[in-house]
Amino acid sequence: MTSSPKRDRLTLEKAFGRVLADLRENKGLKQIDVSVGTGYVERTVGIIERGEKSPTLRTMENFASFYGVPLEDLIARAKQLLRYEREGDDNP
Repeated sequence: MTSSPKRDRLTLEKAFGRVLADLRENKGLKQIDVSVGTGYVERTVGIIERGEKSPTLRTMENFASFYGVPLEDLIARAKQLLRYEREGDDNP
């Protein structure tokens, strides 16, 4: 019996990070731009965008404010992405 390659499971943190990275890229910004605009060091911006760490509520609100998007929308987008990926996993 062979096993198929296992891909990383999308977590809420990773989905939230993807949403932030997509916003940044769509605005033509680099992580250093976000760092300057939010006050977080560039390394922290990358860690959050990769979903390696769960941001605090205050951090999420700071990112939402920086991008001019309500925090509720960022969370909803992340949950939608998570739901979409999970539904895709159910379909072989």
